[in-house]
Amino acid sequence: MSIILTKVEGREVEELYPLLLLAESSESALRWSLNNLSDTTYRVEDDGKVVGAVTMRWKSEPCEIVELAVAEDRQGQGLGRQILENLIPEARLKDKQRMIVGTASSSIDNIIFYQKCGFRMDHVRRDYFWYQQPPEVENGIRVRDMIVFSYDIADDATSSSSNT
Repeated sequence: MSIILTKVEGREVEELYPLLLLAESSESALRWSLNNLSDTTYRVEDDGKVVGAVTMRWKSEPCEIVELAVAEDRQGQGLGRQILENLIPEARLKDKQRMIVGTASSSIDNIIFYQKCGFRMDHVRRDYFWYQQPPEVENGIRVRDMIVFSYDIADDATSSSSNT
């Protein structure tokens, strides 16, 4: 299984809304994010079928994964890890030193996932999800704060080259 990330714009981004709403459940927050935070959107394909989407903010340092979504029927199959394995070399090409990503403090599976992929806890954005009305609950925990993880691209490149 080898995925392909393709940069998309305009109408093609709108076609990814159903997938992106898996990462950001509020459509108005998603639209705001696409207009104000993300500068690049990718369609993720596996064998010609759209299986995911990711939005990035490359124009900042550190760069940031804003939304990362995998189709519900493909979750747990390693696609999220493959997406990250495509984004990290892209970040190196763009001379980025660090990559960050945030997830709700209630998103236990995401917290585990990012750490397994080499991201480390960086900081907390308190009350980040203030806009969710009524407040959402996930895993029995109110969705309220965001945990931000970081991946040190520079250190990763150094350790990778010293292992070869």
